[in-house]
Amino acid sequence: MASEARSAVRAARRSDLQALADLRMRYLGEVAHLEPRLRLMADARTRTEAALPVWMGQEGRILLVAERAVPEGAEADGSAPLAGFANALFKTVPPLLAKQHVGEIIEVYISPDARGLGLGKALVDVATEALIGRGAEVLRSTVPVTAEAGQAQLDAAGYMPLEYLLERRLDAN
Repeated sequence: MASEARSAVRAARRSDLQALADLRMRYLGEVAHLEPRLRLMADARTRTEAALPVWMGQEGRILLVAERAVPEGAEADGSAPLAGFANALFKTVPPLLAKQHVGEIIEVYISPDARGLGLGKALVDVATEALIGRGAEVLRSTVPVTAEAGQAQLDAAGYMPLEYLLERRLDAN
């Protein structure tokens, strides 16, 4: 099953933009539901649709999609529906003494009806390999504390907590 899931992962194409925007909106909605402080802004769809083509052109950006398997006996037209995506970024950050090449997995999302098939692991694995291939010396990912499935997926891939970001809302009663 692992090799099947990996073979379903590929780089996003311009023809994926609409489906990718739909998936990202579902991702943002789930994150906002899990952690209300990360609320979904009214213009999120517009911003997502504007950002995706830009991201595709960014040198350090990696956008991957996971395709659903075409059911046996069904006609494959080369455009399998998307089941998920990963958004990653390779960057050089200057810490105190030396520059560091950092690979960051920013977002990973699998549609609820496609979870449990290994696609999330496959997206994380392929994104990690792509970041290492670009020269990442450190891999990072930020996951909301309430996103237990996302944390477990990254734990399984060898990611470990480095620091905790503590927040105090000033607008809360």
